[in-house]
Amino acid sequence: MDSGHGCRIKGELIKFRSICRLTTVAAALLSAVPRISAQHVSMAAVPSAGDVYGDSLAFSKDGRVLREVRSLKPRSNGANYRVQVASYDVATGKVRHMFLLQLDTFCLSGTTDGRTLVISADRDREDAAARLFLFDTETGQTLDIPSKWFDADDHNPYAAISGDGRLVSAYGASGLSDGPPLAVRVYDWPTKKLIAEQVSAEPAGGFFWGGVTQDGKIAFTSNRTGSVILDMRTGRMLGEFGANSVRSPDGAWSVEFPNLLFGDTPKEAVIKNGINGEVVGKLDLQMTDGEFTSAWGGAFCGESERFIAVAVDTVRAYELPSGRQIAVFPPDSWRDPETTGAAVACSSDGKRVAIRSGGRLALHDLK
Repeated sequence: MDSGHGCRIKGELIKFRSICRLTTVAAALLSAVPRISAQHVSMAAVPSAGDVYGDSLAFSKDGRVLREVRSLKPRSNGANYRVQVASYDVATGKVRHMFLLQLDTFCLSGTTDGRTLVISADRDREDAAARLFLFDTETGQTLDIPSKWFDADDHNPYAAISGDGRLVSAYGASGLSDGPPLAVRVYDWPTKKLIAEQVSAEPAGGFFWGGVTQDGKIAFTSNRTGSVILDMRTGRMLGEFGANSVRSPDGAWSVEFPNLLFGDTPKEAVIKNGINGEVVGKLDLQMTDGEFTSAWGGAFCGESERFIAVAVDTVRAYELPSGRQIAVFPPDSWRDPETTGAAVACSSDGKRVAIRSGGRLALHDLK
């Protein structure tokens, strides 16, 4: 389950939403399609530092800045991943900031606006535990997440951050002293005080993890079965969501796509209440056979009740909760012909959409 975090790039647990290559960033003119108009800006080039294996986009709260987090793998043999962060001025297309983090870094989570990221450094090393820190994508400042928040024998700890950046969670697979094996502890970041802790039994098979959601709940997640959302204070289960779900940052909605692990899953995208998991409708999405067997993803447009769905060569916009399709983005307006799939972001007012495909970064106005 993708709970809407601005950054979801974690190799062993979380699926990459798009595969693309680092090249020159280019603008894209949109063909004439109802309800869509093009914003034509000339994007500046960013240096190529390797092949891209994960991409995440987020608009700032005011929509003036587009932030991009990419997981790169240097082309030299034996090197591990590293994180690259870029910020673009939406009005001009110019690069405002660009940071290339050290080797062996992963992005685990991010605030809704992409301003603050949770970064893991020195992951998967046998001689030392990974170091987790918060990274400010505007200033480059780093703040270490206290190591005492994690199990001492966990070399690959996992942390998440709430959408507003006030809460940081620490996940452990050994559980509390007298409870089940999986535990999430949530801390108030300004004071570093523990404010909640909840536990869950280990699911059968697959990868699993847990953390604070964008809207301040707790999620325990399996890549096979999906997520269970709990009230942070009481531990009461609020709702269940499938493995290929996208939950809105405010927790109001969730869009659940077919789970590719199960061949008999329906060819449909279900709209759910983001708190209790009740089905409230479906997207008006007729999947082709090729789209059905592809990993779907998407992005919510703040609290505007709009959702952008993406898979293979498809990007479409919908209204919630009706599921009515309001726009189709033609592939030739945003797609890099050398790649498939894309990463998308939508501004909080639902009027601007960013699409990254390979070497192209397209900005579109949505009426």
